[in-house]
Amino acid sequence: ILRLLATIKRLHVPLISMTCDEVGAGTKISTLVSAADVALDCSIAKEACTLGLAPTASTTTMLALGDALAMALAEKRGFKEEDFANLHPGGKLGKRLARVEALMHTGDAVPRVRPDTRMSDVI
Repeated sequence: ILRLLATIKRLHVPLISMTCDEVGAGTKISTLVSAADVALDCSIAKEACTLGLAPTASTTTMLALGDALAMALAEKRGFKEEDFANLHPGGKLGKRLARVEALMHTGDAVPRVRPDTRMSDVI
């Protein structure tokens, strides 16, 4: 992600960071937070891992905040089913939302057979 920062800034893309960087007395602000237009703090009191090593509660917090942010932006921008279909053409959503006109053959591309052609030859 850090390698993309210069490109993001050059393209004037607004950057929202979500980190668990606790900013307090003597704590250095991360490069990502410093570069962000908006920095969302996902800090948690304690991870669920008894060793305190594996990210558990922090990843759940980020997932929930990311989902909330995505849904708020989708509503604000008027995101519709067609947008999902266009952005996810090969995925499950794209297949479910695809329209016949996007999949059907037209003109010379429509396969044609004679009425007396055997079905095994057609398939």
